[in-house]
Amino acid sequence: MNRVRLSNLLTSQKTLNFLRYANVNTSSQTKDEKKLSDILKSRFPNARLVDVKDTSSGCGASYEIVVVADEFAKMRTVNQHRLVSDAISKQLPNIHAIRIFTGTNEKEFLDS
Repeated sequence: MNRVRLSNLLTSQKTLNFLRYANVNTSSQTKDEKKLSDILKSRFPNARLVDVKDTSSGCGASYEIVVVADEFAKMRTVNQHRLVSDAISKQLPNIHAIRIFTGTNEKEFLDS
């Protein structure tokens, strides 16, 4: 029974990732989302996916950030997140909450 629950949880997370990131569209970004996105694209120029979403209904207090880059290969998640945090360190004092998702396989965020 635990395996079924775990499977459902993983399927639900993949579906959530798909719904959240399937339609990455930079033309609808807010000014602050675009600024953070540009900073991350500059820091990770070979990234296959950089996505920034304001999760605070537009006030800029909280964000979800996704960065997919080969640079993260064989790197612990905490170190991947540290690189992202360091890249946006000047903006962090103005942000109340941040969720960072990193990896080397964009399918984790794009496929259901």
